[in-house]
Amino acid sequence: MLTSQVLRVTARATSSLLLPSTQYAGKTIPRTVKMIARSFQRSTPAFLQQPTQRDGFFEAASCKHITHFEVGPRSVKVEFFDGEPSEYPYVWLRENCQCSSCFNASAIARAFLLEELDLTITPKDVQLLDGNIHVEWHDGHVGVYKGDWLHHRSFKPAIRAAKRSHYMLSKELWSAKFGIPEISFVAAFHDDQVILDWLVALERYGVVLIKGAPLRPKTINQFIDRLGFVKPTHYGLDYELKTEVSPNNLAYTGCKLGLHTDLPYYDYAPGTTWLHCIRQHEGKGGDNDLSDGFFAASVLQKEHPAFFDFLSTKQIYFQDQGVAMYRFNKLTKWPTIVLDNEGQMQRINVSSQSRDSIMDLDVDEVFTFYEAIKTYNDILYENSIRVKLQPGDILVLDNMRVLHGRQPFDSSTSVGCRHFHNAYIDWDELRSRRRVLQDRFGIKFS
Repeated sequence: MLTSQVLRVTARATSSLLLPSTQYAGKTIPRTVKMIARSFQRSTPAFLQQPTQRDGFFEAASCKHITHFEVGPRSVKVEFFDGEPSEYPYVWLRENCQCSSCFNASAIARAFLLEELDLTITPKDVQLLDGNIHVEWHDGHVGVYKGDWLHHRSFKPAIRAAKRSHYMLSKELWSAKFGIPEISFVAAFHDDQVILDWLVALERYGVVLIKGAPLRPKTINQFIDRLGFVKPTHYGLDYELKTEVSPNNLAYTGCKLGLHTDLPYYDYAPGTTWLHCIRQHEGKGGDNDLSDGFFAASVLQKEHPAFFDFLSTKQIYFQDQGVAMYRFNKLTKWPTIVLDNEGQMQRINVSSQSRDSIMDLDVDEVFTFYEAIKTYNDILYENSIRVKLQPGDILVLDNMRVLHGRQPFDSSTSVGCRHFHNAYIDWDELRSRRRVLQDRFGIKFS
């Protein structure tokens, strides 16, 4: 295991943060992005400002006039001024008519109803006027489709890929030699462009370290308020981690915590977890172990495909009971490795602390489960990093992907108790904030 090295982006200094290729105004910037903390003066938060582009897909970036079209039995083929062709089904064109009767522009919402849609619809007439397609339907309704608008909704693979990246950035997997991206609390709190760089790094790598935060509880709540809102749990909006005599969670003890994701007993587990170090244990221990669950799962899939298939299909119970804000009894059932409908990794559920002893498995499957989960756990640790947070550090983790643990410590050997503050925010809010800032600054990420 290697101790984590840190990549720095600090206030009033230019540093390098490794990010994927980025396009600014159509120009590709090298993989190493230079980031400068700009003005630290407070201004109206970007999420309160009107976006410059409502669609969020950079429609104003080009002028894709149509120069030619060809009417087919079920679709119209168009050719843009640069010679690029594209095809649009009539049924799609009718449902997506942008006239005021079919689309509410202020609400950015379709008013046309499915019950009104004829699946076999064909046009009465199609014309090309001023680079745009005008379609008259047999019921007399006329739709005007601008070239730019059509181009950004093309069914061509490259355009669809661009929309996918706007929805969710691609992941950069990492292992034991990974260096955690780092930013200044002051720079990020007051500069929206630094916030955007930070959000991109978090979405790509699943972990970012914020340095220089004030040493008081609720600091992360204030930071999260810049991004969206805190996700509440049965612990409340947030909670403090201090060693307790009769804890309701192992986090309140000094024992070792194995690599885990937070709150897998929630169907809607927190998207990201925030750990703010206010006072660290001064002696040996208290370090955090971190591991990329997606990377470890990819190794498992390659080297032990049967174990991967088992952990991605067999569901396991996770539970937690106790009293916090109220008496709770949480119970869910999840695969260890959750895949989406395309077979891509979507969520990791690992927690020895809260994995239930009741298992909905046959006896033979129990043996396979332990072989598979132990193998996965070994791979996680073989590819983990270790970092000991210092007072003022905030560690932000993708709770769907990056597992964290803690080395044991003896609180009796330290002056003052170890004091951390913890809160959560979901990915829906963070990705929304990233898109708003992308639209505001006119930036595309591949």
